[in-house]
Amino acid sequence: MNLSTRMIFSTMLFLMLLGGCAPREYSMDPSMGIAVHENLSAQIVNPQGIPLTGPQGLDGAPSKAVMDRYVSSFMTPPPPVNAFSIGIGAGSAPMALPASSGTTP
Repeated sequence: MNLSTRMIFSTMLFLMLLGGCAPREYSMDPSMGIAVHENLSAQIVNPQGIPLTGPQGLDGAPSKAVMDRYVSSFMTPPPPVNAFSIGIGAGSAPMALPASSGTTP
């Protein structure tokens, strides 16, 4: 191989390698992501949302009291709970002893 052949070969190789770095136009499928959106919308129980009415089946005064208590529950946060005292306190009852038959062993 003489010098001109090597030069032509190396130039061609360089241009082919440089062509691999050229940005290619990316065309995305128009239906891409439809399955995800369909699955997300299928998980919504009531797409129209809850109507803005008060509690159903209650008269005026009890219904207002329920709504006021609901709104005030967001204004004052509940007191913090100690994780080490879960299950201990007024809510737990001692285990009952088995009833004796009246005879001693």
